[in-house]
Amino acid sequence: MFEYFIILLNRQIRYEDMRNLFLFILLCFSVSGCDNDVEFNTPAIQGNLNGEFWKATNYKANIYNGGLLIEGNNTAETLLFVTDNATRGTYKFGPNSANEARFVDADGIVYSTKNAPDESLTPYPSDGEIIIESFDYSVSPRTVTGIFWFNAYSNDGLKSINFNKGQVYNVAFVGVTEDGD
Repeated sequence: MFEYFIILLNRQIRYEDMRNLFLFILLCFSVSGCDNDVEFNTPAIQGNLNGEFWKATNYKANIYNGGLLIEGNNTAETLLFVTDNATRGTYKFGPNSANEARFVDADGIVYSTKNAPDESLTPYPSDGEIIIESFDYSVSPRTVTGIFWFNAYSNDGLKSINFNKGQVYNVAFVGVTEDGD
């Protein structure tokens, strides 16, 4: 690219040469800006499941027993978050936490942050968090946005999953009145 530019400077620059140089530079910038791992959609629940991109096609949020219930699913799998409060903040997951992340895979296996691993596999317990960043009250229905990650185990503790780089973006509340009931 620089050689082409120097050649242009050493001779009389023509309009066609400048146009070609401009188009070449524009093409370079266009191609170099396409490396984002997580897709952004409005609304969305998505993240990396065991290193592979996962995305819900249906999503909803609700207030249940004073906490948040956020659910996303696609044709075969379901992701669910339950928190003990319905406000902005960080909600930690783990076997002794009131908060939970749960995933049901295509085979019907339920993974939960409430489940402990089989001690013969790993000494590390389930963990993770969801950070509720914002609620948008200016739209109807209201929406919730946040980020998450977690490690969860099957009921028998023999299988595990990892979610990271998770996004909950503008997921609408259903069945909630303006008073939050």
